[in-house]
Amino acid sequence: MTLRLLEDWCRGMDMNPRKALLIAGIPQTCNVAEMEEALRAGLAPLGEYRLLGRMFLRDENKNVALIGLTEETRYALVPKEIPGRGGVWRVVFKPPDPDNEFLSRLTEFLEGEGMTLGELTRALGYGNDPFDLDQDMIPEIQAPMLAQALDEALQPALQYLRYKKLRVFSGSEPPEADEEEFDSWLFHTTQMMKAWQVSDAEKRRRLLESLRGPAYDVIRVLKINNPLITVPECLQALEQVFGVIDNPRELQVKYLTTYQKDEEKLSAYVLRLEPLLQKLVERGAIDREVVNQARLDQILAGAAHRTLRRKLALPEDGPAPGLLELLTLIRDEEAAEEEALLHAGLEGHFT
Repeated sequence: MTLRLLEDWCRGMDMNPRKALLIAGIPQTCNVAEMEEALRAGLAPLGEYRLLGRMFLRDENKNVALIGLTEETRYALVPKEIPGRGGVWRVVFKPPDPDNEFLSRLTEFLEGEGMTLGELTRALGYGNDPFDLDQDMIPEIQAPMLAQALDEALQPALQYLRYKKLRVFSGSEPPEADEEEFDSWLFHTTQMMKAWQVSDAEKRRRLLESLRGPAYDVIRVLKINNPLITVPECLQALEQVFGVIDNPRELQVKYLTTYQKDEEKLSAYVLRLEPLLQKLVERGAIDREVVNQARLDQILAGAAHRTLRRKLALPEDGPAPGLLELLTLIRDEEAAEEEALLHAGLEGHFT
């Protein structure tokens, strides 16, 4: 049903269905800002995208959303589901034609290695096959068989080689300059683990790769006692040792005493503060209806720049911007400051 809906929706908009996604299972009560926040986190590996529209599905009593991609993406990079309000949302993606997509990717790869398709078939033992034309091409009758065999062999390897490493966490107080505090590290790590389409063993290896000091020692000891420990079990153990206690009052104190660090960009401070804010919302200490105002109040109080409201042109009596809108304002201001510094440096150099 949902795949057919994706195809029909794209056909009605004259879109290539392989440059679109359908997000299903979205609660009716989820507003656009909440939806965009979930999409930003869940679809990060896919690059640029646009929210093209929403629709209500009567059979599921849920909304679905159509997402437009700027270019066709690899099927293996598309997550099967993303976390969102009310649980997880399903991601529907039109599977590619395995023969055509694979062979085009394989040809491109071999060109970079200085090989031809014909040489590859002979290297794989197809040289004496009666169907081998002994030319720089693969007969159509062999393409599906070879595509399936090599796709199974090469695609997992690409997933293992091409990935963005997790941020570093050690559990040291205070964290080093290149390390994260636990809440922001856990939030980012959890999202990446859901997005990666690799084995549990590889996820565990990447997790260990991001740990240093006391945090690494905790997981190393657990792994000695249980070599098959899972990533969720590792994260749960780290949360028990380094996480904030579930007491809403203590969470609130930590939230209100989290300030922008020296040399820390304001946008980085906002993202570091967000996991604490979401925990307070989850535990009922802050109502969802006022979450934007609560975020803005703490950012204004914790920012190093005391005239931040005027700097960002935020009205005193207007509604507080959502997370994405606020980050856009901040990053635009940061970009303008960097450009001004660059121009000043160039003028000083040439005068």
